[in-house]
This record gives sequence, C-alpha cells and structure tokens, in this order.
Amino acid sequence: MSRLTRDLSAALPTLTKLVFSQPVDRTEAQKVSVRPVFGRGGRSFQAELLRGDKAFHENLAEDALPAYVRDNLDGRYRQVLLVSEEGSSQYVLRQNGDYKKTGSGAGVPRPGEGHDRGKTYILREGEAIPALVDLGVFTADYRIVKARYEKYRQINRFVELVDQAFAGSTRRDITILDFGCGKSYLTFILYYYFAVKRGLAVKIIGYDLKEDVVEHCNAIARKYGYDGLRFVHADVSRDALYDEKVDMVVSLHACDTATDYALHYAISKGAEYIFSVPCCQHEINSSIRRGGELDIFLRHGIVKERMAALLTDSIRTLILEDMGYSVDVIEFTDFSDSPKNLMLRAKKTGKRSTRGREQAAALAAQYGFTQTLLRLCAEGE
Repeated sequence: MSRLTRDLSAALPTLTKLVFSQPVDRTEAQKVSVRPVFGRGGRSFQAELLRGDKAFHENLAEDALPAYVRDNLDGRYRQVLLVSEEGSSQYVLRQNGDYKKTGSGAGVPRPGEGHDRGKTYILREGEAIPALVDLGVFTADYRIVKARYEKYRQINRFVELVDQAFAGSTRRDITILDFGCGKSYLTFILYYYFAVKRGLAVKIIGYDLKEDVVEHCNAIARKYGYDGLRFVHADVSRDALYDEKVDMVVSLHACDTATDYALHYAISKGAEYIFSVPCCQHEINSSIRRGGELDIFLRHGIVKERMAALLTDSIRTLILEDMGYSVDVIEFTDFSDSPKNLMLRAKKTGKRSTRGREQAAALAAQYGFTQTLLRLCAEGE
C-alpha cells in the first residue's frame, strides 16, 4: 500500500477534496477530482474525470473510495492534492512509483458549512456541477459566489421540489421532456440531479422555439458529457414531438398558452410527473367580459390582470385533477423575486372525474372567456 493510499484511508472520515493532475500516460484523464456528496443515504463520493472538453462522473460509496484510488489513480498522476478538515497535503510521484509528501496546509470545512448552517441543500457547495460554474453561481473550484447566493438558493428550491416528489422512488431510469427550456441551465441541473445524485439512466429532451438557443444548449451538453441530454427546435402547439413513453414533463415559464399545450401533451402521454411554472397568462385577461359576481375584479386593469392569472392556473389545476392527477400549488420563489412564482406540481393517480371541467366550462360560458387547456381537453373527448 502506497503512502498516498494510507494517508487517504486515515483522512477518509473528514475528506473534503482529492485532486489528481499531470497524468503519466497521456491516455489517462487530464485531471480527476473527488468530492463528497450528501444524500438520503448519507455521505458518498463523486469522481469527476476531465477528458478534453468533457467531464465524466462516477459515484462511489464511501468505503469504496480507497480501492478506487488504489486500482485506478495511484501511481498514474504526478501531482496529488488531499484535503480534509484536519489539513491539506500535497504529493509528488517519485521514480520508484511511490508518492512523496511535499507540503501541508490548513484544513477545509465540509462543503456547504460556510454559508448556511441551518439549511442542508441538495446541490452542495464543493460538488463538481459544471452548470453552476457556467452560471457564475460557483467559482471554478466549486465555491459559492457570494453575490449569486440567492440564485444558488432558488436553484436548490427547484431541485428540492423535484426531490420531494421522488421521495421513496425506486425507478432506475427516467425520460423527461422540458418545454421552453431556454438558456436557464435548469435543464442541465435536472440532468445532473437525476444522473449523478440519484444515479438513474436519464433521457431528457429540451424544446425551444429559438434555433440558436438549441444549438448553444446542444454544444453545452456535449461539453459536459451529458450523452442522455439533447435539445430540439420545435413549437409545442403545432410540431410533432417525442412519441414514446414519457415519465415527466417540465414547463418553466413557457409563455401564455404554451403552458396549456405542454400540460395537454403531458396528460395525453400519461406522464407520471408534471412540473409547471406558468408565465404571462394573457388569454383569459384579453377575453373575459362582465357576467356576474366576478365583475368587481374587472373594474381596474391591474386587478383584472392578476385575477385572470389566478383564474387561469385554478382552471389548469381543476383539469389536471379531473384527468387523474393530484396537484400541489406551491410558491416556487419569493414574490419579491418574481410575481410569476407559482408552481403546479402534479403526480398521476389515475382517479378521473368531470366535475372540475364542468365548473370551468360554466365559468367560461358565463364570462365569455377562452382557456386553451379547457378547449384542448374538450376537443379530445
């Protein structure tokens, strides 16, 4: 057993970082970084192997890390950095194949402990999450940029809502469609969560109306080595979409009726999970007229606009429940961050009804408004 492997075994309980660089053989990864990750099962480790412009990840149980290092890394890299809470050590490879310890320094606390001790985030500081680096939320060495901490918190809020829905799930693979993905990087975060944090075989297709956005996102997916992620230029309201089994549909800030088309697609495909954050609900606001007790909300433009948005999402919720889903309406972000802050989180139950659609249709007839999801479901009957 080499000195490095012995030191690693001793430091394992409080290990915070392990970095191998300057490979002896050019066929090896240029750099390997190992960091702890924390999940429901406790602490494990993630190894990131950098090859060219792509990063590949491997998840390791805590007790498997020393053997992984011994069999795959020990003696194959000229420089090694080992960091734990007790201290940091640097090693160089000698001609006899063993490592010489050349320096030491202060220890580093466990990832995440420096910012918010009262909150354990799913995406922890110190994890090798390339999307958070490109977003400017993490530095190049995976530390939180203080000025972007609020963005870090919001992204974790999204992942937390997804994680709650999958609590207790034993699935091994998942197919996800993301409508109106844009350049928000949340699609990449979603891929990381399922592929790296949960260890699933993941297929994600992101749809967007802008060809340049699609090209850009496909290039990033290649850069990250996310082979199960691709982006397609398509309009959800009229183009042919993925026609195989879909487990989950995501629609974050798809504008106006694009949300309705995405929800209708999810319903028609029998998707088990739906996550939708509606945006720009103009349809009812532009078509509603006076007709009864709701007239008091129609006197002032700003009140009418907000009432129409809430009515739109209430009708969407009724329809989802009718079509066999349990629905949570959740505050996605603080209202001060964005007024478009409601998420519809739905899980398929199979318990169908017609009562909600009948209520919504009666309101539409009374007040003369149109609502696309209501119309699409009626046409499909």
